[in-house]
Amino acid sequence: MKLSNEPLAYLQQIIKNGGPEAPQYETLNRVFETISAEFKAGNISAEELDALQHGFGGHTMDSTILGHVRAKPFGYAGDFLIIDKIYREHVSADARFEKWDSFWHGQPACKAVRNRKDYFIRTITQALRKQPCLQLLNVASGPARDLAEVYADIEPQRLRTVCVEADQHAINYARELNEAHAAQVEFVHQNIFRYHTTMQHDIVWSAGLFDYFDDDIFIKLLRRFMAWTKPGGEVIIGNFSDQNPTQNFMELMGEWYLHHRSTAALTDMALQAGAERSAIHVGSEAEGVNLFLHVRV
Repeated sequence: MKLSNEPLAYLQQIIKNGGPEAPQYETLNRVFETISAEFKAGNISAEELDALQHGFGGHTMDSTILGHVRAKPFGYAGDFLIIDKIYREHVSADARFEKWDSFWHGQPACKAVRNRKDYFIRTITQALRKQPCLQLLNVASGPARDLAEVYADIEPQRLRTVCVEADQHAINYARELNEAHAAQVEFVHQNIFRYHTTMQHDIVWSAGLFDYFDDDIFIKLLRRFMAWTKPGGEVIIGNFSDQNPTQNFMELMGEWYLHHRSTAALTDMALQAGAERSAIHVGSEAEGVNLFLHVRV
């Protein structure tokens, strides 16, 4: 391992102290950036990195945010439960790891996920100010806490939602959260590539799916979403920005990999999918870490 002793010693001291205090976050992030750069340069082996990762507490960290991300209990990164833990700013009941959960929740990527929920709520409520009723298709709906919060703030009969989700565990969880508005929400257990519908929607929304796809799949799926959208309606796709400051930490410590994209890249893919340039807009949440491709049909 060619990494200098200084950043490693700093990290080891943080681990020994049970995690970082808030004033140490910036320095610790720089340490993770250094480790990531050294790993990508081949100066740290996979075995050495694995030993470093296990230095946090190994399987005993499973109750923490980072432990959940690394364990992938549902078989994939970014599962519904980790997203809801981020929404709720869940902190482990194990006092040994409280500081690490607080550190994770303070990262720009986690703030962006929470902001993503707010962006969804704002988008739906603003749309309902312009028209009496909405038909929403929510793809890869996950925990659907954002949906439950929307329904709590509106006249429920004004919003009809179809949620397409590949994970039955996520559907069970989301159905319970949305039990009060079950008459307005339909859950479809289906891989989106096998899903077919003749219904058209006012809004087709998918916030946490497309950044797992390469460009070709992104474009192909966007075309399908556009076909499922009413004339005058809108497709809205969330994607992590290529300016995500948490990217290296997510990849290094959580093996959580995404296709990060720029505003220009998202615009170009919308054009390739057949959208008119005048119908394309890219927004972002407050951190600027989650981008949202809007395509008016």
